[in-house]
Amino acid sequence: MADLELPYDKHSKESILNYARHLLGKSLWDIHPEARQVQSGKGGLGNAVEKYHFGYEPNSISEADFADAGVELKCTPLKRLPDGSMVSKERLVLNMIDYVEESKKNFHESSFWKKNQLILLMFYLHEEFKLPFDELFKIIRLWNFPEADLKIIKDDWTVIHNKILAGKAHELSEGDTFYLAACTKGSKAGAEMREQPYSTEKAPQRAYSIKSKYINSIILDSLKHPEMFSDVFMSDKQRKKIEKTLADTESVVRDVKDYREGESFEQLIERKFQRFYGKTIAEIETELNVNFGQAKSMAYNVCRAILGIKKDKIAEFEKAGVAVKTIRLEQNGNLKEAMSFPNVNYKEIVEEDCWENSALYEMFTQRFLFVIFRKPEVKDDKQVRLEKVMFWTMPVEDLKYGRILWEDTQLKVQLGNYEYFMKTADNPVCHIRPKAQNAADTTEGAQGFQVKKMCYWLNREYVKTLIK
Repeated sequence: MADLELPYDKHSKESILNYARHLLGKSLWDIHPEARQVQSGKGGLGNAVEKYHFGYEPNSISEADFADAGVELKCTPLKRLPDGSMVSKERLVLNMIDYVEESKKNFHESSFWKKNQLILLMFYLHEEFKLPFDELFKIIRLWNFPEADLKIIKDDWTVIHNKILAGKAHELSEGDTFYLAACTKGSKAGAEMREQPYSTEKAPQRAYSIKSKYINSIILDSLKHPEMFSDVFMSDKQRKKIEKTLADTESVVRDVKDYREGESFEQLIERKFQRFYGKTIAEIETELNVNFGQAKSMAYNVCRAILGIKKDKIAEFEKAGVAVKTIRLEQNGNLKEAMSFPNVNYKEIVEEDCWENSALYEMFTQRFLFVIFRKPEVKDDKQVRLEKVMFWTMPVEDLKYGRILWEDTQLKVQLGNYEYFMKTADNPVCHIRPKAQNAADTTEGAQGFQVKKMCYWLNREYVKTLIK
């Protein structure tokens, strides 16, 4: 289609947005029935929107889709939760990473920044048994990263870039970073391999992506603006839940001036904790004039108080999916307990098509903040001392043991064997055992009958090696 025939001004981001909103509350087929000739496939909807709605052929150019306006187009799915609310179905995959070319660039020259400074986000509701072309667009908006978020995005890009420069692109993990990640990309995750500089070892093909938790924050923000969404049904209960979520979240960084010269978000967090190392809970409470409450929520409450958060949730942790985990050392520095994770979802695990798309992979590749305490000589939670905090994600070489656990568990659940899951002695990193209140604490198995709840754990000896 010639430029003069385009029904929008390709030089104007406002014109592009307004034309995109013709699809709000509709499917692509509602407006462009001629798109029915296209075969549906992964990425097919985005390509079809480019071709049939915006009138240009899909391409893989290094600049933004609407280069004259600096706008990149992304179609991304929502899913509906049981309460009727909508969240991101998956991470937002951006452009492929060419390790060799990217190693030569700085952030502002990078393929990520050239393409994704301003993104036209078109959220559609994924519904089972519907083809993508027949699914309805619910939210359409422009998005550029706020200054405080962009600082973290730049730090994330630097972490990815530094691994490439070190010849360790094969060791990249989504848990390395907070908002921007290097996710595996291909017909089967990890199958396609690419050359990397400074190493003869090939690395799995990866793309820049924005984590799904961050995308959820964009969705919540969008629901404050009626012009951005259509037919997103919200009961009073759901509306209040959204309002409460927005009201109960507070940022650690109010201004990028909070950072010291050259300091990353991770370093800023650790700096804020350092002056409290060696102090008891009671001493920290006195110094900060707070009460941390019960032991179960103490670690997160300590984080909130030390980071100056008055509200219930830490915004950066929510957007990055950072999991705060408590580790309690004995008086002599030993560790008694393994580290627990959520229960095995028997119905979900049998449906997972590969390790990289599994719930366990997502758990093990997220970013963790370990809050490490040392127990006192006498049993008194307020005399527990803050030893240190540390960010961590499971190294790529250890993820293979997570995969072994997942494969073993999936097979046994498929066979209806709920008694002989992998134990500590069977795997140097992780295992499965109960975390149920009692024998009556059961859940539905994949075959429909009630079975004992089982939980994922990191082995005690493995956790000991992490904190040392």
